[in-house]
Formats: sequence, C-alpha cells, structure tokens
Amino acid sequence: MIEEKPKGFTLAELMIVVAVMFVLATVITLNLVKATNRAKVSEARTFIGKLELAISMYKMDTGSYPPDEKGSASLRRALDPDENDPIRNTPGWKGPYLEFKDNEVNSKGELLDPWNKGKDDRKHIYVYRADLDNDSFTCPPFHNKTSFDIYSKGPDGKSGKDEKDGNEPEDGNYCQNGLDDDGDGIVDELSFREDKNGYLEDDINNW
Repeated sequence: MIEEKPKGFTLAELMIVVAVMFVLATVITLNLVKATNRAKVSEARTFIGKLELAISMYKMDTGSYPPDEKGSASLRRALDPDENDPIRNTPGWKGPYLEFKDNEVNSKGELLDPWNKGKDDRKHIYVYRADLDNDSFTCPPFHNKTSFDIYSKGPDGKSGKDEKDGNEPEDGNYCQNGLDDDGDGIVDELSFREDKNGYLEDDINNW
C-alpha cells in the first residue's frame, strides 16, 4: 500500500495567510493608536479645565491673570510657586491654586501635555498667553484678547501651518456652541481637529 504524502501549504496559500495577518495587525494597530489618542485628548481636556479654574481663582484674588513671560512656566510658578518664591508676596495671593506632579513639568518648568516624550520635551507643552496690557487689539493672546489662551498643540506639536503658536485663524476657530462668546471676533473651542493640525484650546467664557 502506497502512503499518501501529507499536503503542505502552497506558496499562494502562505502568501494569502501572511496578507490577512498583515491587514489584521494594521487594523488593530490603527484602532489602538486612535483609542490612545482619544484617551490623551480627554486627559488634556481635564487638565485644561483644572488650569482654567486655578487661573480664575488667581485672577479673583490678585485682580490680574498670572504672568505669561515664559508661557506655561510662568503660569506654573504663579499657581504653585516654591516656598520661598517672592510671587507669594503678590498682593491678594492665596495659593497654591493647583499643585503639579513631577511628571507634569519639564526641565524648564513648562507644563507637559499628554503627548510629551519626557522631561526634556519642549514641543509637547501647554501654551499659555494672557492679556497683561489690557489692550484688546494686541497679542497675546490671539483668540481671547480680553482674557487668556491655554491649549495643547496635540500629538504633532504644531498649532497651525507655520510652526508658530496661535498667530493665524487655522490655529483654531471652532466653538462648542458655534458662537463668539467673549466677543473677541474669533469663534474658538476646546476641540481636537485631526484635519486641521488640531489642538486643544478653550476660553473660560465657553465653559
């Protein structure tokens, strides 16, 4: 009796299996990336909300917004200064208004967003600009000329087309209710726009 040799996979069948596995791996990876990004967007939204509340408390106590000379580094210092920092002597100051964890601050004292790559990352940080001269026709800020801008530039670390933060309409002009709530001529929102090099930005008057 002649035994039949077991049939193996043909080259074509193997190629089909490999192709199917590649497609499945790609789909799973893309879904995982999207889910991770959604989680980071949610984290950034929550953090911006906390910052806005702390900024409001600071403004109520001192009569002005926190300084913005060094962006979010100045904001962090105003809200949660070291024990002997002279900013604690600012008239009306009753902080700390928000305490920051070590992994939320980079080596320059700037506030890191959820897409950060570690302590030396200066690209994935929250951007803070305030209206310190009370002149609504000057910047900063770009969007909320009578208050402040606080936003994350998202995963790509860009807020628009030209690598500069908040200097063009493409940097964000969408609002939760579709209105210009603070009357600054720009409709803005806390939103992530993948199709617009999106970033997270909001105005306290939109909450």
